[in-house]
Amino acid sequence: MYDNKLLEIDFYKNSETHRLMLPYIGSEYEKYKVLIVGESHYLGEDDDREKVKDFKKWLTDKNEIKLIKSEYINTRWVVKEHCDNNNKQPFFSMIKKEIINVENFWNKVSFMNFFIVPSINGSRGIEVSKDIEEKSLENFENVLNVIKPNYILFLSKKSYCIFERSNSKFLKNTFGFGHPSSPWWSRKRKDGKKYKEEFKEKIEEIFDKKI
Repeated sequence: MYDNKLLEIDFYKNSETHRLMLPYIGSEYEKYKVLIVGESHYLGEDDDREKVKDFKKWLTDKNEIKLIKSEYINTRWVVKEHCDNNNKQPFFSMIKKEIINVENFWNKVSFMNFFIVPSINGSRGIEVSKDIEEKSLENFENVLNVIKPNYILFLSKKSYCIFERSNSKFLKNTFGFGHPSSPWWSRKRKDGKKYKEEFKEKIEEIFDKKI
């Protein structure tokens, strides 16, 4: 029900490759309207990494960039692959215990990565320029104006901090946590808390589950 509007957004409109990064939207999203936000896709092939090194060319692509393994940036395929085949991608496997009390969790939420260009550092964190930050934030706001989430849960402090500075109207019910594949996900901080525990508490609060 959202795709017609999402496809009017500049980033997705002119490039089939960019459209692979459209947000995943679960079949029951309308009930709770929770958006889970990751950091970035990453590319496994050296040839594909070369194709996205020039951000300006990537941003203005009009069906000229074709990836060898496009599934790496196919947001909807990645989520479906996890749900159907229990893939071992750290992002998804690391939060399984935190969402276990919410039945059919991925049907009830939407998901997207914040940055509109995939990382060229393999599965390591993305390095971003000011231009990447600004264009990613612009695209993110455009998506929010279409899917209008009630809650936004960032699983990336890097992305969250950029959004936090934006003074967006959607900041009120936005929460930031560390990346699940980061050591800080399970490590106790100076305040005695862990990101994974805070994420679990917030998820169960939203979905009205007792801890």
